[in-house]
Amino acid sequence: MIEVEIKAAAAPLTLEEIKSKAEEAGFTEEAVLKELDVYFNAPDRSFIKTDEALRLRTYEDLNTGETRTVITYKGPKSDSRSNTREEYETGIENSAVMRELLNALGYVPLLAVSKTRTQLSKDGVTLCLDKVWKLGEFVELEALTEDKSKKKETVEKLLSLLDDLCISRDNLTQKSYLEMLVDYMRKKAGR
Repeated sequence: MIEVEIKAAAAPLTLEEIKSKAEEAGFTEEAVLKELDVYFNAPDRSFIKTDEALRLRTYEDLNTGETRTVITYKGPKSDSRSNTREEYETGIENSAVMRELLNALGYVPLLAVSKTRTQLSKDGVTLCLDKVWKLGEFVELEALTEDKSKKKETVEKLLSLLDDLCISRDNLTQKSYLEMLVDYMRKKAGR
């Protein structure tokens, strides 16, 4: 599966303003989630250097109280305009056991990213309004496809939706939240 994604800083707009514009455009709210992402590094290579990610994510639906955990592998970004990657994800029955399994195989936890996410959707596109601990407010637009030939067309569709939400393309970033958090920590440490 290919995840076609673009990400942008929300400012100067607020997430509430963006949500209002999205609902006017026909997006409907699906969930409000608290997410904790624990990223792991491989014993045989640095995922930061190879632009890969292995993540254990625990979701809590703030409307229903339901929790769930998934493990996700993301391959390197495939272009210079978006955060498009190969992605594989599956549910985990017991997150503590999965962490122990990863540790036993030599996978080391790197950092955890915590965020609150409001998730909306329309016509196969997911809009995520993210408030990320230590990093600020961001917008992600994403769509899944199995057809690699539709990647460019999908990126253009997402960019057009970004324009419709009045979010400047100057706000776009290809950095993951993990990369941003690493940069934040380095800056804070004075490196």
